[in-house]
Amino acid sequence: MSYKVWFITGASRGFGRVWADAALMRGDKVAATARTLASIADLKEKYGANVLTLELDVTKSDQVKKPGSSSRSLRKARYRPQQCRLFTCRHN
Repeated sequence: MSYKVWFITGASRGFGRVWADAALMRGDKVAATARTLASIADLKEKYGANVLTLELDVTKSDQVKKPGSSSRSLRKARYRPQQCRLFTCRHN
């Protein structure tokens, strides 16, 4: 079986959570990030080894590296999300 690997920020709620759940339900692997691990612990309990949970706050510049030319972002993938594996979902 073929699967994709996703890196999703903001996986605790909103679009980040929706994308994480959708990817995991279809059998893909997900690196899910959130400001606190407790907010995404249920993903680990439900999907086990298919999800890697990481603590990351994208609003803190010391935790985030600006994307390079080889990185893909939601801005580029907005029109073809099925072809993009990296999604950045920020919460206001």
